[in-house]
Amino acid sequence: MRYYFSKLDKEGREIYKKLYFGMQNFEKKISLKGTENIVREIYYMIIKDNPMMFFVHPSKLTYFKIGNYVWIEPIYVYRKEEANKIMNEINIKLKPLEKKLKTINTKLERERFIHKYLLENVRYKYNCSEDDFECHTIVGSFLYKQAVCDGISKAFKQLCDLARINCNVVFGDSWNEYEKPQKHAWNMVKIDKDWYHIDVTWNINLSQRFKYVRYDYFNIRESDVIKDHINFDKLEICDSLKNNFFYENKCILNGRNELEKFLVDKLNNIKNNNASKNIYFKLYLKENEDACSLISNAISKASIKTFYFSTGYTLNSNSTQNVYLIRLN
Repeated sequence: MRYYFSKLDKEGREIYKKLYFGMQNFEKKISLKGTENIVREIYYMIIKDNPMMFFVHPSKLTYFKIGNYVWIEPIYVYRKEEANKIMNEINIKLKPLEKKLKTINTKLERERFIHKYLLENVRYKYNCSEDDFECHTIVGSFLYKQAVCDGISKAFKQLCDLARINCNVVFGDSWNEYEKPQKHAWNMVKIDKDWYHIDVTWNINLSQRFKYVRYDYFNIRESDVIKDHINFDKLEICDSLKNNFFYENKCILNGRNELEKFLVDKLNNIKNNNASKNIYFKLYLKENEDACSLISNAISKASIKTFYFSTGYTLNSNSTQNVYLIRLN
């Protein structure tokens, strides 16, 4: 499903198709009628729409203008024979996944399967340079099980294409640990009639760090994603919670009273049914409220009400997204 192609007018689609097929044929020079800005923009649309276009450099492009034509000189990072061999290897990896996806009924269930597969099979590759192109493509994700954000988001897009789920790759910035913007990539996905943001890369990193499958950035609204993702094109309206993990599992809480009731239910379930001692939820607070203190007090009150007393707990927080994980000892 070529999302960005669908947004182009007739002239833009002609440029897209000529450039796409030219690169598929490993042409050294491709002439296109249009401005440099439009041609460059469409080039990156092709990269985002087509994860299997891993054999052209994901971020570098050579071009020059002569008259009314822009001449593109794609930078091929593999020879055609090498690219075909790698493509066959990727297809072999994808075949059982495609077969499995065909047995899953709903788009949401297929999306969950894809998300879980990537969390279990891909690691974030640190110290990846711009010229280490494999980690910026599906080659890193599927063949080496290591990639950075754009390689992971392209892998998610490729699997969504196989699952017949409308999805696009989003390029923008995110806030790093030093509160400075850095280049980042993630996805938007359409489930039923609604669009959502999903950042599989950050869910991978959180899951590996805390040894717990995380859904902090699974099908979230624009009002949530803009808290730590910036400078991106707002392509679709993302304002639904219907297929958000926390909404589905009834663990979006507002304030002290809802938190205490939620924890009482969870502790009773642990006490009576030997349920998991991991308590995962999203908590919205009033301004100036301290989450750690509020959660600590709520656990104490819930313990007294349920007569369930643990020897202690750890609290993992993603305060930007108001997400908390309590792990009882």
